[in-house]
Amino acid sequence: MNLKTVFPILCLAAAALPLAAVETEAGVQASLLFPQQALRSATDASIGFQLGFQEGVNLGGGNEVRGRIDYTRVDGGSFHASSLNSTTTVQGIGLGADYLRYLEDRRRGFYAFGGLGLDWWYDHYRFGPNDRTTTPTLRLGIGHRFDSNFGVEFGADWGQFRSTVGSFTNLKAGVTYRF
Repeated sequence: MNLKTVFPILCLAAAALPLAAVETEAGVQASLLFPQQALRSATDASIGFQLGFQEGVNLGGGNEVRGRIDYTRVDGGSFHASSLNSTTTVQGIGLGADYLRYLEDRRRGFYAFGGLGLDWWYDHYRFGPNDRTTTPTLRLGIGHRFDSNFGVEFGADWGQFRSTVGSFTNLKAGVTYRF
């Protein structure tokens, strides 16, 4: 290994050392997805789902930063041309970070969240061209954490879907579980 390879790895390791003393919680989430705008049209208003993994970092005083990776899928939509019957499946992978602010000074009860992410969409047609889109995404919502493990969230994502079609909004309702 040369210095060009080792130096960035050492820098990342050094930057991560202070995080070793920070309280973190891993978790998973599952949500029903109600697409709006262009995504709603592409999937004939089908309901989708989103599964994700989260890692929350407690900043103290009811503040938290949460890193996340999400998998989104919406099946539906049809296109009829001549004798072909084509269906659309839309899938996405997202990476992002959210800031959570609890009403109490601890990680329990009601909270609001907002975050930014980057989503990679894959729009698959059974017959016809496929489409890939990468887009920044804004996420806002509210939630309630019942205890140290279970919670619920309601929110919305805004971003670009299909570069020629326009923006989308996904309304979501889901549950979270922290380990």
